[in-house]
Order: sequence, then C-alpha cells, then structure tokens
Amino acid sequence: MRYLDEIKAYSLKNNIPIYLVGGAVRDILLQREISDYDFVSKYFKDVSEYFSKLVDGNLIKLHDDVYRVVVDGVVFDFTNFKGDSIEEDLKNRDFTINAIAYDFIKDEYIDILGGMDDLRRGIIKHTSDNIVKQDALRILRAYRLKGELDFNIHDDTLRLFKRDVDYLNNIKGERIVDELFKILKFKNSYDYIQMLDDIGVIDSIFPIMKEMKKIGKCKYHLVDAYTHSTLALKFLEDRYKELYSTKWGNKIEEYLEEQVGTSKRIEVLKLAIFLHDIGKVKAFKEIDGKITFRGHDLTGVDEFNLILKRLPLSNAKASIIKSVITGHMRILGLFKQGASDKAVYKLIKDYKTNLPSVLISSLYDVLATRSLLDENGESQKYFEFVLNLFDRYYTFLEKRDSFISGDDVCKILDISGPKVGEVLENIHELIFKGKINSREEAIKMLRSQAKA
Repeated sequence: MRYLDEIKAYSLKNNIPIYLVGGAVRDILLQREISDYDFVSKYFKDVSEYFSKLVDGNLIKLHDDVYRVVVDGVVFDFTNFKGDSIEEDLKNRDFTINAIAYDFIKDEYIDILGGMDDLRRGIIKHTSDNIVKQDALRILRAYRLKGELDFNIHDDTLRLFKRDVDYLNNIKGERIVDELFKILKFKNSYDYIQMLDDIGVIDSIFPIMKEMKKIGKCKYHLVDAYTHSTLALKFLEDRYKELYSTKWGNKIEEYLEEQVGTSKRIEVLKLAIFLHDIGKVKAFKEIDGKITFRGHDLTGVDEFNLILKRLPLSNAKASIIKSVITGHMRILGLFKQGASDKAVYKLIKDYKTNLPSVLISSLYDVLATRSLLDENGESQKYFEFVLNLFDRYYTFLEKRDSFISGDDVCKILDISGPKVGEVLENIHELIFKGKINSREEAIKMLRSQAKA
C-alpha cells in the first residue's frame, strides 16, 4: 500500500522511529484485507499531521495520545507508546498475535512474545494475566477473532477468561453491544453463544439467563427456557435461507439483508430470537400441578427494557426485538384459532415492517420446540401456515402500493394532515379484504367520498 511507503519514507528521512502495530501487522502476515492501521511513535502528533496533509485526509484528535486520519475509507491511527519503548508497548497489548510490530527504519518485525509462532499455529493467546482486568471486552474480542480467523483460543487464556469474567460488569454497554453484533455476523453465532456461555459470559451480559436455565420445562417444552432459546437461534441460523426458495423468497432475502444501523436485519433477528422468551421467568406459574407461562410476551418486554438500560440499542433494533417478544406467540395463536382477515390485518397494522421478523422468529421458535416432541406433522403444517401469512402480507403490500397513495388522497379530497392517514387506512383495509381490487376502484372510492 503506497500510504505505508509514504510513512516509511518519512521515518527514514527524519530518522524518526515509527512502528506499525496490532491487527494490521497480523493481517499483513496472514495476507488478509486491511481497513485500518495503527502506528506508534513518540512523535505521533507530528507524524499524523504530516500524513494528513500529504494525503489530504481528515485529521481527528481522539485523545491526547491518539490522532486519526481517514482517507479513502481507510483509518490510520497514530498513538504514543503504551510505556517507554516499543517492547513495553507490545507487552501491554491483548493477544500475542496482536503484539507484533514492524520497524520502518530497520525494516524488520519485532516479536518478543511469540506472536508469529502463534499465527502459524492458529492460536489466540493472552500477553499477560492482567489483560481482562485492564479491559474485559477482550474476552468477546477473542471469540470474534476466533470466528474471523478460524483460530483456537489457548487453554490457559480460556481459564483466564473464566476466572475474570465478572470484570465485564465494568465495561460500558455500548462497547459490549458493538462486539456482540460482530459475533452475530457469523453464520454459526449459535456456537459462539454456547462457547461464551461455557465461561460465564452470557450470564454476565444477560443475568436473566441464569434464571432461564432453571425454568421452562412444561407440557410443550422438554428443555429449560435457555436451552430452548439457543435451539431456536440454531434453527434460525441453519434454516432461514430455505425461505429464499419460496414464493416471496426474493422479498424475504431483501428484507433480512437490509441494514438496520450498523447491522443487517438478520443479525438483529438472531438476538431477538435468543431473547424472545425472557419473560418466562416472571410469568412462571404452577397451578394444580401444571406449569404455565401465560403472558410471558408482556413480561418479556418489561425484562427487555431492563436489558436496554445496561445494553443500549438503537430505536430501530429495539423495535424489532420487542416485536418478536410480543408477537411470536400471537402467530401461534392464529395457527390454533384461525387466521381471519380481521385478525391478520390487525397483525399487519400492529407490527408494520417488523411483521416478517415476527413471522420468521415464530416459525423457527415452533420448529425448534416441535423437533423435540412427537409432532405428527405439526412442523410442516406450521411452516405452510407461516408461508400463507407471508403471501397475504406481501400480496397486500403490492396492491396497497400500486392502488393508492397519500398524494391521491390529498388531491382528490383536498385534505392534508392526519386526516390523510385515516382515509388511507380505511382504503387499505378494504384492499386487504378484497373489496377494492384495482387502482381504478380505489380512485373511484375516493371520488365518491369527495362528492359526499
């Protein structure tokens, strides 16, 4: 990369020691794509200012000891030493594979902790016994690196994580959420949830899960609520792409691949299905020897609001998860009682664009449950039922969007404001129920109202 050549030339010309460190060195050695670079130098401020002018980049002061230059979407961070020398700096880093430096003047790698050997062996190993106490987010980062690099975490490092897992309570929720969603990007994030649970991370991040492991077995569930939640996540991850080959597969795929902030909708849905039954702890009742969790959809929202105080999410992400918590049982109820036009239209009105998330989570929630029971074909029946709801939903959307618009209402009725929405809502319901079957009929209906 020519930018590295420019920094090297500056280092040599001015005889200023500059070191490339961290993940960039690791990824160069692994021949991976790099989107951010970290440099350390006693003259970090001077180097960053020179570099930003040279490349016409945006210079940002992050901290007194950190300056950032962004150019062509690539991030270059310039920092002071963590200590008095490059060797001391490397000892203060998290894992040996991230504790390798490249010396621009000497044109050589500095590896005092065996990081290059650990790269060859595919091992993630801590640099010191204090790495978790210094920053407990490193536990989650290790598992993210494991997934990204297909490495193994050293047994001694796992023991260290397990010993110091409670230090996660000192980490800001925003940082935990950011790292958690990086793990949810993995196609098998279920496996990583299990690994994190083995060392106590899940109980630390989501304390409700401790109680979920104690309850849940009943007439409809052969396993505890936590085990069921992880199984539902596994079913979702393993099978959601089967929906892509159905009638509305293109729409469903487009929906799940949409960005919700910094994450794809499918990644938010993974967290949603993992949390969908958290209300069962407060809803648990035993009446005449029978266990019930009636109302766990409502208590689930209360529990999720408590989680949000510790782990803040954007309104859009929180809305998806709340919809799944409140709606997953509603779909099952329609399956058992019958899905009338009135009930389905109310479902669409209540959940709007989150309805596909509710349908998908309910589908794999039920399939996970039935996989452990003598089902008598219930899974296939439920699959077909959910596909029918998708058909009714997307057919309605196509008609609604092509038959009528807010502009039509404004022009024909000469109205504005909330009244437009009320008129549209009435017409939408008639479209859903099949009483308006074309744009012409919708316009005719509007004009009849204008004359009235």
